[in-house]
Parts: sequence; C-alpha cells; structure tokens
Amino acid sequence: MTAQSTFETDQREELMRFDAVRRAGVAFLLRHIGEDGSVPQAQGRVTMYRVPWALAVGGECAAAHRVLGWIERYGLDTNGEFHGGIQRDPTANHTFNTYPETCLAFGAQLLRRFDIARRTMTFASQYQCPETGGVYMDREQPGPHGPQLLFLTCQFGMSAAITGNMTEAIHAACWLERVWEHQPDLPARLYTMWTEHDGLVTAVPAGEEARHVVNESQQERQFHYNGGIAAAFLGQLYLATAEPRWLELARRYQAFSMESTEQQFNTRQVCKSAWGAAQLAFSTGDTIYADWLRKMGNWFGSIQESDGHWNNSDYLDPNPPLASQIEVTAEFIIHMDALLSALATNTRSVGKCTFH
Repeated sequence: MTAQSTFETDQREELMRFDAVRRAGVAFLLRHIGEDGSVPQAQGRVTMYRVPWALAVGGECAAAHRVLGWIERYGLDTNGEFHGGIQRDPTANHTFNTYPETCLAFGAQLLRRFDIARRTMTFASQYQCPETGGVYMDREQPGPHGPQLLFLTCQFGMSAAITGNMTEAIHAACWLERVWEHQPDLPARLYTMWTEHDGLVTAVPAGEEARHVVNESQQERQFHYNGGIAAAFLGQLYLATAEPRWLELARRYQAFSMESTEQQFNTRQVCKSAWGAAQLAFSTGDTIYADWLRKMGNWFGSIQESDGHWNNSDYLDPNPPLASQIEVTAEFIIHMDALLSALATNTRSVGKCTFH
C-alpha cells in the first residue's frame, strides 16, 4: 500500500468515526421524541429550538417534521413567537430574545416549511435595530439604550440569509464589521455588546454578566463561542454574496477564536469554533481550518456521554436535566454536521490540503 492510499484510508476512517459520533447524538434525540413530536422542555425557556434543524442535518427528516408539526400546533403563536408551549420567564430569557425563533427558522427552511420560517423571522425582525443592524439582547430592552448582542445578531443574520432576507443579513454583517473596527484590546479581549446611543460597550453595566459584555481570550471560563459564530455567519454570507469583505472579516473573528487559550477546550462554549472553521474551509481551502476541524472532531467525541448525549459546561449546569441534554445535543449535532461536511470535501494529498 502506498503512502497516499494509507493516508486516504486513515482519512476515511476518521470521517467514519466522526460520523458515528454524530449518529449517536441523533439516536439520543430520537429516543426522547414523542410519537406526537413533543420534546421534553425546561421550565421558563424554550430549549427545543434546534431539534428540527439537528434532525434535518442528521438525516431524520420524518422525525424533524413530527417535531415541527407539534411546534406548529402547540408552540407557535400566530405572530411567529416561538413559546414552545411553556410560560416564558423574562429573567431566564434575558439574553436569548430572538434565538429560539431564528434557530427554528433555519431548521424550518431546511425542511421546506417556509411558512414557519417566514413567520418566525417576521417576529424576530422587529428586534433588529433599524439603525445599526444589531439584535437587541432582551426584548424588554429595545431602543437607543438597549444592548445589542453578538451571538444573537449572528444567528439572526444566518437565518435571514437562508430565508432570503438578504438586506437584513447584510445589515447584521455591517454591525459585526463596526463592532470589530471599534475593538480597543484585541487579541486579549473581544467586546460583544453595542448600543445605538453609546456604541461599543466596554464597561460592564450594573447587574449584567461580564461574559456577555467581553470575551477574555486567555481566560478559561468565558463564552468562547463568539469568534466561531461570527465566522460561521460571515462565512455563509460570503458564500451567498461573493463579497470578499465578509470573508476577510470571518477570518479575523475565527482567528480570535483559534488563538484563544487552549483552556477554552475545558468549556463547552468552544463548540461554535467548529462552525466557523467549517465555513472558512469551504471558502478558502486553507489547511489550518481542516486541521482545526479534526482537533474539534476529536474533542466532540471525547466529551460525548455513553448514551450519545452531550452536556453543558459543568460549572454552568452541574446537574443537567433531560431538557438541557437535548438542547446541547441538538447544537453539537449541527456542529458535527458542519465539521463532517467540510472535511468530506477535502481532497487532501500527503502534505497538501485543497478544497473544491
């Protein structure tokens, strides 16, 4: 056997191993979905928002449509608000605002339920600041002084792009560009909050969680998802528009993620870095992103529980209930799918990596 064929065999085995990790996560979800499409929910906050999306990319479209059917019947208001059949707790949803609606919209679009995607995006769009393009962190705090948050804006932008709302997607990307341009302390820290009145927020407001305001790159217990989700959105927008500015900005946000402390792998919040690297691997062919994806694929596999589920970081959720396990597992399936998709397009020969 030649060195080339040995390498290709190793590569196939690696993809099969990563695919088995994804499949185990999907199997866990399937075991906890009712015949009517219901999914166990946490109290006060919707946690099933990514389940249709995860099942769609996991190859289980029938189950995904069962869940969407339940949501349509019992979990979605006529105005497009996704409540999941539970009473919404404003405190528990302080930083989530449009996240459930925009994640549901993405999955619904993949599943061709354009009606659900349209309704949820119409609801979410009212919380995009018309002046800046950012998404308000808390639907109870809109307006000039209302904080706008990076991860919400990125998911909104991705969902806007896939549902054909390109003006809103580009407006969100311009917000990310502005936020990056005003950073005072890169690469040590990334500030992730903006207000229309004051611009970039660099002082933690009274009563606010500091990690929602600033991502300290060299500290372990941080929300290390910011660079990855920004790169994922901008990378997708580049593929949709072919505008080089979005690709270059995606590279910058992903570099922040990849150059952060190695201790970020002690938290589950590093997960979205795989998403960003996958989008950049599609677009650039740079070996650095493929190598990072392999590292992350091994990490996802190493922290998966024996029954296929994943948990949040222990310090954030030390005794996770089933609803939390489902929420995290659905997200990690999506990241594993992005990782696999990017690596599967790899036509790497020994010592060289290209993508097409």
